[in-house]
Amino acid sequence: MRRTVWMLVLAAGAWAGCGATRVEPEAAKGVVPELLTEHRALRAEKATKQVGEDCTENGASACLSGVCLHVKPGREEGYVCSRACRGEQECPPDWRCAQVYPTPEGGLCVPLLSFHE
Repeated sequence: MRRTVWMLVLAAGAWAGCGATRVEPEAAKGVVPELLTEHRALRAEKATKQVGEDCTENGASACLSGVCLHVKPGREEGYVCSRACRGEQECPPDWRCAQVYPTPEGGLCVPLLSFHE
């Protein structure tokens, strides 16, 4: 008898918890979730930018080297042209040659300011 009572209690509890609940979408509550988007550069007609120049708008297609680095945390800021390097002497003053790929040719010139800001 006790076993039957416990089975009925468990069944009633499970049945009560199985009711359909409606969850309102966030937009219906007047809350619009912020979407995470990536920065997408427009293609430049011609590469004209030197190392250190801003390439936020046109990305790597604007850089003569074909390399545009993102060196600041904001999605829409901090893009600068760079170039491959094997040593500090190949980079502009106040820049360093940072290893970004595990190959001898895997270095890129990186502005020192990006490490301190």
